[in-house]
Amino acid sequence: MSTKTLMPPAPAQHFWRRAFGRDWQLGWVLVLPVVAVLVGLIAYPFFLSIYLSFTDKMVGQPANFIGLQNYKDILFGAEFGTLFWKSVVTTLIYTGTAVCTKVVIGMGMALFLHEEFKGRNLMRALCFLPWAIPSLIVGLSWQWIYNGTPAGMLNQILIDLGLSDTLIQWLGDPHLALWSVIFVTVWAGCPFYGMMLLAGLQSIPRELYEAASIDGANVFQRYRHVTLPGLATIIAITVLLSTIWTANGFNLIYILTGGGPANATMTFPMLTYQVGIAGAQRLGTASAITILFLPFFLVLIILLTRHMLREEI
Repeated sequence: MSTKTLMPPAPAQHFWRRAFGRDWQLGWVLVLPVVAVLVGLIAYPFFLSIYLSFTDKMVGQPANFIGLQNYKDILFGAEFGTLFWKSVVTTLIYTGTAVCTKVVIGMGMALFLHEEFKGRNLMRALCFLPWAIPSLIVGLSWQWIYNGTPAGMLNQILIDLGLSDTLIQWLGDPHLALWSVIFVTVWAGCPFYGMMLLAGLQSIPRELYEAASIDGANVFQRYRHVTLPGLATIIAITVLLSTIWTANGFNLIYILTGGGPANATMTFPMLTYQVGIAGAQRLGTASAITILFLPFFLVLIILLTRHMLREEI
């Protein structure tokens, strides 16, 4: 009787089995769609943007390698240099003011909605409503409210109440446009903070507040030593996400002002759009603008990630 001898696995298969386990083939089949999405939607556009930033690529024309010329034109050139640094300052003011205001208002909203009172569920639904409205509807609605003609809702209210005798150009005045846009951004973004912080408040055990009250802690001391430590990780995550979303915000600014008047609301996403698509159609220069802002987000993500890991430890 002949016996079958078991053939040892091929060296390549033996390596993959040791590295990824016996079912490495099935694993790759299951992971492959995710890898394809990450490569196609994230990795490829990212590296393509880096490549284009070193070229003179324009819409409808081939790209020619020009090295660091785009970066020199943006940082020190007469055509884009002044506008770029102005957009940096505008982006910092817009993002910092909006995020800080949303944190304060969102915390107050969460503390209020955490209390027990009649009609709390209805009040929660009303407070969270702005977050559910599409940004296009928000922008068009506030464009009508801010309208600088007598048809504008805000101007009409101020004139009827006798608080103003002139038509205020909320979106047409360079000194008011940025703050008007920030107000809309805060109005639309506060519910996100409220929802996140309210969920965090509900996860804090009431026994901690009862123990603090027994020890003689007042309302402010309980908030400082119980509420804030319990919400530290959630606040960090919320601030991280909101900072990235706000700094990259495009829809509201595009609908309300388009970056004007006199570039008063020209944040870096609007500048990238104007340089790359709407105006000069210089895709290479626009790509360089986005790459220059990349370190800001990397530093922010690293700092907040280290903070969250330290809190977990």
